[in-house]
Amino acid sequence: MEIRQAGIEDLITLQTLGRETYRHYFGSLWHNSDELEAFLAQDFGDEEMLGSLDDPGHCWLMAMEKGVVAGFAKLHFDQPLDRAEGRGAKLCKLYFTPDSRSRGLGSQLFAAAEAAARAHRQPVLWLDVLQSNLPAIGFYQRQGMHQVTENTYVTATQTTRLWIMKKEIND
Repeated sequence: MEIRQAGIEDLITLQTLGRETYRHYFGSLWHNSDELEAFLAQDFGDEEMLGSLDDPGHCWLMAMEKGVVAGFAKLHFDQPLDRAEGRGAKLCKLYFTPDSRSRGLGSQLFAAAEAAARAHRQPVLWLDVLQSNLPAIGFYQRQGMHQVTENTYVTATQTTRLWIMKKEIND
């Protein structure tokens, strides 16, 4: 697997893969399809994506297998931990195509994200994860992360419970 930093030229690939993988893994958790579509339009919309791809405070990493994108990660540096003390690199996304899961690629991409956070002198790597997503929680624990507090994501029709997990990376 090859991991490289994504740029503006990868916009459409990241948007397409992001929407497809998000719908695959999380679409059924949304009670209202209009809210799901609004979330995807915002999260993977041109303005949001172009801004973050061009911002040195963000880092997008693409995982390639034989020239085909298998997954990606998005980091946002110097972010305050929601409901917990400190600042660090927030791992906003770590998504893989369904065909690419459970083959060790996630650990490689996580390690690359951690290395990028270290290179930006971030004291911690943190994320929020659905409390119901036990496979993801187990994966992050195997990468050395631990739960520090909980949070919620609230829409007009639902409240979703999240764990905030972190890993100290620059002691």
